[in-house]
Amino acid sequence: MTISVTGMGLLAPGVRGPGDLTGSGAPHPAEADQDWFDPVPYLGRRGWKYLTPATRYLLAAANEATGRRQGDGPPPGHDADRFGVCAGTHHSITALHARLDRSVREEGTAGLSPAELPGFSVNMPASQLAISLACRAFSVTLTNPVVGGLDAVLFAMSALRRGRADRVLATATEDADASAGTLGGAAALLLDRGADPAAAELTGGTSRFVPRSAGGGWEHGALTAAVGRVAAPHTTDQVVRYAFCGSAETAPVDEAVQEAFAACGVPVKPTAYTGSDARFGTVSALFQLIGLLHEPGPGLVVAVADDGHLAAVTVRGAAEGGPARI
Repeated sequence: MTISVTGMGLLAPGVRGPGDLTGSGAPHPAEADQDWFDPVPYLGRRGWKYLTPATRYLLAAANEATGRRQGDGPPPGHDADRFGVCAGTHHSITALHARLDRSVREEGTAGLSPAELPGFSVNMPASQLAISLACRAFSVTLTNPVVGGLDAVLFAMSALRRGRADRVLATATEDADASAGTLGGAAALLLDRGADPAAAELTGGTSRFVPRSAGGGWEHGALTAAVGRVAAPHTTDQVVRYAFCGSAETAPVDEAVQEAFAACGVPVKPTAYTGSDARFGTVSALFQLIGLLHEPGPGLVVAVADDGHLAAVTVRGAAEGGPARI
């Protein structure tokens, strides 16, 4: 079954569209302007005051992907019972938890704001998005560091292929976390069952855990096996554009992926987009995916967390001009 990408939305410090993914892009986390995001153009003037930053980012990216604004009716062709939401995140509520802990220590429970307390749940960004768009098929949050965004895409693909939904918003969102060196931002992909000649496509993927050796290094054979499943179907002579997302700790995984392609006789073209160093947390891999979707031909994005979780998604980029909406 074909899964078409019919809409995209992305925003972060220094990033407002796909064109920003190939330039110098976002600043270093230590240099980022904490007031970079103005909700009004995306969300209107009311209704978002007590939402967490990560929730605001997610609503804004989803509105861009669906071509709507907060307060508008449902997107065209909307069937609430067949529309799902899934979100990847890792730091979306870290700052709020720290603030609530500080309030309790310094002021007691009287210092807590009832309007903010619902944001305590890591599920709140995705739940708020599902409420906003009247999505009733499902609302799911995945919390793996770095790979959570791609895990959300893989979950969405599985749901569409099993007939659990006809349309899914696969997303990722993060709040800034200075201690982890992570910038805030969000990305959203609107996925539909069936072919769309104007859209790019998601063609496959995998999610698994790659063990470390007894000495703490990566088991090279396990890495090759993990990505061989993704590399093998690419039997075309066409060059596969390849984007990797991870920290310096996971660089050996990058090397193993390219070796796996070489073993299959498939030529690859390594490509790095803004955020390939995982500075946007789970949003980083979706930036890599969006970059690949906006160029023609086959592509593969692989994201790896330092603990060994690996996720990969293969795509066919749009032939002309990217997806139908962005």
